[in-house]
Amino acid sequence: MSQIDERPRAPRRRGRPVGSDAVVTRGRILDAARRVMNQRGYPAATFKAIAEEADLSRPTLHYYFGSREEIYDALVADASALIDECVAGAARCDTLAESLVALVRAIHGTDFRDASHVAFLISARLEASRNPELAFDRGDALRAHLVSLVSDAVHRGELNAGTEVWPVADMLHAVLWGVGMCGGFLDERTDITRVTSQLAEIFSGGLLTGRPVDEI
Repeated sequence: MSQIDERPRAPRRRGRPVGSDAVVTRGRILDAARRVMNQRGYPAATFKAIAEEADLSRPTLHYYFGSREEIYDALVADASALIDECVAGAARCDTLAESLVALVRAIHGTDFRDASHVAFLISARLEASRNPELAFDRGDALRAHLVSLVSDAVHRGELNAGTEVWPVADMLHAVLWGVGMCGGFLDERTDITRVTSQLAEIFSGGLLTGRPVDEI
């Protein structure tokens, strides 16, 4: 008769699932967290609320993220990647007007894939103003890009030599965030193609005429 091995076995270690299932589950958690934060704000985005939205248990969330702050940081990183993607596409354009239209189309493309991403970009900026510990400076990459675009347009002669770069860049920054607000939060979607066409008309017929506003 064979002897039974009675040596104590090491307890199975709890850990995060691995493989493709882990990637899917992590994405599911982040998608749920993004929706909760967009709808309720950061303070109300508890682990319980996120778990319910994702239809997962709270222990499962803890396998992937140690805290709500860690989830938020991951969402901000995703938002940063989206901004970088939009900026990279516009950077390949030759003129300021083309670059601005490309940025609007990129925002629309992000919205088309998942409106919650654009909505998070907007809500995260608002949350950062109410919760300083959630500093969200990813929008600075967009502003810096706009400053560069406007500066290059001045050097190429698309804008008057005396154009003040920062005020123009700030105005364009506000316009683009406004487009993002429409794409991310309004239930009845505005036709972004029409918005893009109108912006192109404004940029080429007003901003880029080289004439003072009161002469247009």
